[in-house]
Amino acid sequence: MNMLFKYGWVKVLILLVAFSFLISAGCSSKALKERTLAASSDKVELKTALIKSESVLENIDEQAFHHFTNGVIAEQAGDNYSASKEYRKALNRYPDSYEIRFSLANVQSRMQQFKVALKTLETITLNSVELNNLRGICYRSLGDNDNARKSYVETVKLDATDRISTSFLASEYRRLNNVDSLVWIYSKLSKINPNNYRTLVELGRFQIQTGKIDDALISFHSALELTEGRQKISSYLGLGDIYKNKNQQDSSIYYFKMASELDPNNSYLVRELASYYSQKDSLSRAIYYADKLVRLEPNNSAAKRFLSQLYVSTDSLPKAEMLLEDLLAAGDHDPSNYFYLGRIAIVKQDFESAKEYLTILTQLSPSVTDSWLDLGFVYRRTDNLEKAINVYSSGLQFVKQRADSVRLLFAIGASQESSKKTEEAAETFEKLISLDPNHSQALNYLGYMLADNGKKLEYAKDLIGKALELSPENAAYIDSYGWVMFRLGKYNDAVEYLSRAVSLQSDPDPIIYDHLGDAYNASGNSGDARIWWQKALELAPDNDVIREKLNE
Repeated sequence: MNMLFKYGWVKVLILLVAFSFLISAGCSSKALKERTLAASSDKVELKTALIKSESVLENIDEQAFHHFTNGVIAEQAGDNYSASKEYRKALNRYPDSYEIRFSLANVQSRMQQFKVALKTLETITLNSVELNNLRGICYRSLGDNDNARKSYVETVKLDATDRISTSFLASEYRRLNNVDSLVWIYSKLSKINPNNYRTLVELGRFQIQTGKIDDALISFHSALELTEGRQKISSYLGLGDIYKNKNQQDSSIYYFKMASELDPNNSYLVRELASYYSQKDSLSRAIYYADKLVRLEPNNSAAKRFLSQLYVSTDSLPKAEMLLEDLLAAGDHDPSNYFYLGRIAIVKQDFESAKEYLTILTQLSPSVTDSWLDLGFVYRRTDNLEKAINVYSSGLQFVKQRADSVRLLFAIGASQESSKKTEEAAETFEKLISLDPNHSQALNYLGYMLADNGKKLEYAKDLIGKALELSPENAAYIDSYGWVMFRLGKYNDAVEYLSRAVSLQSDPDPIIYDHLGDAYNASGNSGDARIWWQKALELAPDNDVIREKLNE
C-alpha cells in the first residue's frame, strides 16, 4: 500500500467517523483522539497522535492500525470495555507502540483496573507528562501515595506548569508536613500563576519555617503588590512574624499595626500588640489591648492573667484582684493566680488571706523560692518568727538551685537573729557563706552580728572588710566596719568610718547616728555625741536607750 493510498484512506476515514462513527477498519485523526481522551473521567490529555510522521506510517502494522482505530471509536462512544479489547488486539500486533499501550492503560484506569493499568505501563521507557500523571492517578486510586508522589515529581521535572501534579504534591506535602518540599512545590505554583497572592503568602510562610527569611520577605512583598484592602492582612502578618523572629520589634509591630487596622478584632494581632507595649513599658496601651483580648476571648484564662498582671504593675489592685478571683471561681488554679492574690493581700495588709493564698502556692509550686519567701514574710509581719523560720526551712527541701538555697538561708538567718537565736543565726550564715563566699550581705550580717555581741571581733572585722571589698560605697557595710572598730576600742577609726557612712546613706538611719554618737562619746567628744544621739532620737522617738544616753 503506497503513501498516497494511506493518506487518502485517512481522509476518507476522518469523514466517515465525523459523520457516522460507522467504520470497521482504518485509523483515527489526532483531533478525534485528543477529544476522546479529554472527555475521559480522569482528564488525562494525550498530547501526541498515533501517527507522528511518514516513517511511522510506513512501518505500522495494518491490523494494529485497524484495531487501534476501532478502540478510539469505542472509547469515544463510552464503551471502555470494547475499547480495551481493541487496544489490546492492536498492542499484540504492535507491542512497541507507546500510543497504543498508553491508550490501553488509560482505558483500564477508567475502568478502575488500576493494577492492570500500571502493569500495562511497565514496559514504557519514554518519560512523559501524560504517562507520569496516569501512573499518579493509578497509584492514588490504589492508596499508594508514595509512588504517586514519585510519579508527579517526575511530571514537575518535565513540566513545572502542570497543574495536576503540582496541586497533588502541594496537598500531599501539606499532609506530610514536609516543609522543605512545600517550599519547592509552592515555588513552582507561584510560577504557574504569578498573580495568585495566596500562593505567595503560603510560600512565604513555608520559607520562614525553613529559615529562608530573605526569600520569605520577597514573597510577602510580592503578595502585597498584588492585593488591596483586607487581602493585605496575610502579607502584613507574615512580615510582622519575620521581624519578630529577627527581634526587630519596631519593624514587627509596624506590620502588625497595619494588619490590625484592616482586622481590628484579630486576636493574634491584639495579643502581639499587648505584649509589645508591655515590653516597652507603655502600660496604658498594653492594658488597652489586653483588655480588648479578654473581651474577644472571654474564656481565655491566660489573657485574663496577663491583664491582671498589668493591673498589678499599674497599682490597679482592685481590678487585678477581681480578675484573679474570677479565674479561681472558674476553676483555674494556675499558681500565678495565687501568687498575685497573695501579693495583693500583703499590700492590703490582709495577712490572713495572704497566708491562705501563699500556703496553696507552696503546695502547687514547691520548687518556686518566692512562694516560700513571701509566705515567710507574712509570718514575720505577724510577729510569728518561729513559723517564718519553719516555712523557710521547709522551702529548702524543695528548691533545686544553689542561688535559691542561698536566698532561703539568708531569710532563715535573719529571722533567727531577730528571734535572739544568735548562735543558730551564726551557723546559718556560715553555711550560706560556704555556698556563696562572695555574698556580701551575709558577710556583713554575720560580721555585724558578731561585733554587736562582742564576739570574734577580728573575724567579724575580716568578714565586714570582705563585704566592703565587694561593695566599697555601701553605707550599711561602712557602718558595720565602724562599729566593729568601736568594739575593738579603735574609737578614732570608728568615728572616721561612721562619719563616712552618714555621708553616704541614701536615707537617714537612726542606728548609724546612734553609732556615731557612741563613737564620739568614747573618743571623749561628748558634745558631738549628743548632737548625733539627738538626731537618732528624732528618727526613733520611742528608743528609750538613746533617750537615756541624752539624759545622763
